[in-house]
Parts: sequence; structure tokens; C-alpha cells
Amino acid sequence: MEMPGDERVGTVSKLNFVRDPKFLLMYSPLQFRPDDSAKPDGSLALPYLAAALRQQDYEVAILDACVGNERHSLKDTFYHKVELPNGLIRIGMSPDDIAKEIAPYDVIGITSIFTAQTSRVIEVVKLVKQVDPSKLVVLGGVNARTLTARFFEAGADAICLSEAETTILEIGDALRRGNRDFSKIAGVTFVQGGRVITNPQAFVEQNLDNLPIPAWEMLPLKRYWEIARPHGGGFSPENRIRYGSLMTSRGCPFKCEYCHISKEVEGSPFGNIRSLRSKSVERVIREIDILKDLSVEYVFVEDDSLLAKKKRAMSIFAEIKKRKLTLSDVNGVNVMHLFTKADGKRVVDRELLESMVEAGFRELTLPFESGSQRIIDQYATGKLDLGLDLISLIRTAKELGLIVGGNYTFGYPDETYDELTETIMLAERHMDAGLDRANVMIIVPFPGTVLYEQALAGGYLAPDFDPDFMNWMYPTMKNTIIHPEVLRYVNKICWRLLNHSWRIENISSMALAEAHAALKSLESTA
Repeated sequence: MEMPGDERVGTVSKLNFVRDPKFLLMYSPLQFRPDDSAKPDGSLALPYLAAALRQQDYEVAILDACVGNERHSLKDTFYHKVELPNGLIRIGMSPDDIAKEIAPYDVIGITSIFTAQTSRVIEVVKLVKQVDPSKLVVLGGVNARTLTARFFEAGADAICLSEAETTILEIGDALRRGNRDFSKIAGVTFVQGGRVITNPQAFVEQNLDNLPIPAWEMLPLKRYWEIARPHGGGFSPENRIRYGSLMTSRGCPFKCEYCHISKEVEGSPFGNIRSLRSKSVERVIREIDILKDLSVEYVFVEDDSLLAKKKRAMSIFAEIKKRKLTLSDVNGVNVMHLFTKADGKRVVDRELLESMVEAGFRELTLPFESGSQRIIDQYATGKLDLGLDLISLIRTAKELGLIVGGNYTFGYPDETYDELTETIMLAERHMDAGLDRANVMIIVPFPGTVLYEQALAGGYLAPDFDPDFMNWMYPTMKNTIIHPEVLRYVNKICWRLLNHSWRIENISSMALAEAHAALKSLESTA
């Protein structure tokens, strides 16, 4: 349904008042290229918000429209594929089923973190307004706050600019007072009187122990476990590993220009959420025990910089060891943190690696980024010194029994062919040293990053770019020194040349495994 532009003027003040609002927090359906592997979102943003709302006695539910709830079979949601006009594949609940789930709620909160899902979030926004134009649509996430014009045009009423545990409560309080005047709420942008009003974030929580405990139990965990596709990795569907995500800190000491953290600084509308803030060890262990009570056995640690405070990290590892979990890092093991000083030089921190293995870590992914020190210094705040003994790091980690992957990026606007070659050769040396997998990726100027602004200003990205096709495996920028078609070709070839045949076969057969799982789901509901 199209929402006439004139009817959206002053939307915040014209909508009907709801004094005891009911909240539905949503992940949208998803879309993927035909050769991609679909994975549910299931990020921690919504469990934090749901817990905050529940503490203030709001009625709240979470709906993952990619997998549905107990009223929907996976064959009709995650395994239901629809080819879109642009060639992408949509998976998830049907619009009719989503509309039925939306109907009882007054406020629909939608997370938009991943740029490639922009159109699917817009789909849900429009659907909400079709069901009932008086429903309040609130968005959050780095993609939402960067592409505000697109989401407001679709019908969104307000967009949270920062960490929103407090913002969502202030929105709820305004509704309880009988109005939709958000003019005094910090950290939100909204449409009022025909214009967009932006209130910068004024407060960033420094003591993360004050945050609510995430409401993991509100997620469709059993559905995630059946699908066996965590975004931080993949499991065999036959294993049905019970996994969950955990964050022990927020923020990061580095400021990489291809990461949204590069914009989340003091004086920005988002507040200084880049600043590294940590939960106490006691709080982390409490959360881990809750996950164990939910039958979670495999924990993905989602911190941006898990090891920035090593003594704290090792205290956490010592406690986790007692609980006999399996752990995997998704974002936060920066290579520099795995070295320590000895005799005036930096050497591999074997004690730290040993404590991680003893705690249950089985897998690490290391962001080596580039084989060019110039690229690292320019785009990644010099977060890695290529002069370190990276080969010893890989060999030590393998000796301790860890599965180790490496991330390598190329395609920067001013990157030369020689620098591209350096990155490929670095990855090859690492594989020869025992690395289990090399993840080669073309750098993407995602909205919300410094690189995004540079790409727009430098003519590397058209102002009317299609966010749905922003993908690490495909070139997004044009006019780069290395031609985009060369980047795409090199990426495909390097992925096959660098990785072991077993990994190539495993990923290539993932589509077959997905079809098999879909068939089993169909048979179980027949």
C-alpha cells in the first residue's frame, strides 16, 4: 500500500492516542542473492529492548518474521522462497501472516542493522500502515538512522539514533501520558509538522550492569536451533546445537572507517557509543547462567573488542570454564590483543590463548584485514602491525586445538594492484601456516560509516545506490583504482584457491542441506 505524502505531514501529532501501548518488536523477513546462504537475524538488540519494556510493565512480544512463531511452520517461513523482481530471494512469513501478528499491537519496533535488508524492512513498515495507519512505527539500528529519508517516506514515524533501552521507554511514557510529542526525547528523529526533527543522543549508559538482562527466552530459539544457521557460523542440521549470543561489553578502542563505530563519537547525534564499556564479571556470569538455564550449550560472543581488558577477560574465562560451555568469537578478537610484551618486544600471548581454550573457546576468527600496512593505517586506525609474528600466532592457536579463520579485505578506493597482491599473498602464507579458512571480502561502504561518506563524496557510490545489493562478496563502489569486475573475479578465484577443498565442498553443498532440511520440515508437518 502506498501512503500519500500529504497524509504523513504531522503524523506524530495526528495519530490516535494509546495510553497503555502494546509493543511488538520485529525482525523483518530477509532477502538474499540466489547463491547466498540464508541465516536468521536473531541479534541481541530486540531482547534488550523487550527486557527494558517488560521492566516497566509494558506488554511486549518479539516476532522474527524470517522464521515465524509457534503458529507458523518453517516450511511456510524460513524455507518459503519467493523470487523478487530484482532477482533476490525473499524468505519469511507471508504479508498476510505478518499482518495478523501486527494487528493486536500499538507500537511496532523494527530493527534495521543490515543494509542488504533495507527493502524488507520497508516492506514491513508499509504493511503496518496498511493494517492500521494509527499504529506507531519506530525503527532502530545503524542502517535505519543513516537512511532515514527512505524509511520516513515508507511510513516510519520515529527512528532511534543510538542505544535505545532508555529511548523506547521515553516513547512509551509519552504515549502513557496521552500524547505523541517526542520533542523532548533525546536520541530520536521523527516527522512533525511536515518536517524532520532530530534530537541528538544526550546520555550514553556507562555502567552496563544497569542494562536489563536480555530477554533471550522471547526469541524463537528452538526454531533457530532447528535451522542451525547462526550468523556467526554454521552447524550441521542433524546436530541441532543449542546456541545463543552474548555481549560482555559495548564499544571499541579502534575506529575503522568501514565500521559504523567510526561515526559513533562524542558530539555526534548518536552519542559516544564507540567508547569501550564493560559489564562486571559477576553480571557476565549471571547472563551465562541464564543462557545455560535456557539449555544453551554453544555461546557466540558478540563483543566488538572482547580482549581489550585482558585481566577482566581472563577472570570471565576462569568462571566460564566451570560451566563447560563451547564458545566462539564473532567480532571481538582483534589480533593486537593476542600479543603481549616480553623482553621489550611483542610476542604471542600464549597464556591468554590457553585461558580461552580452557574456558571452552573452540573457534576464533582473526581480522587481518589487509596485507598492506598503508591500507591498515589509513582505513583501520593502524589496529594491526604486520611486522608482528602472525605465523607464530596461527601456529600457537592451532597447537592449542583452536579452529582459526582469517578475514581479508580488498577493494578500497585507492588500493593498488600491488597492495591487492600483498593481501592475497598474506592469506596464502597464513593458510600454509595452518589457518583453517580464509574469508576474502570486498570492502563495502555501508551507510553509517566514514567510508560511506567518502564513497559518496568521491563519486565511488551513486547517491541513488541500491542498498539491497550491498554485499561483502560483490563490488559496490565504482571508479576504484582496481576495476570492480577485476575485484569480483579475484574474490571468486581467491576464495577457491586459498581455502581447503573440504570447505569449498561444504559451502557448495549448503544449498542441498537447506533443501533437505526444508523437506524434513515439510514431512514433519504433513
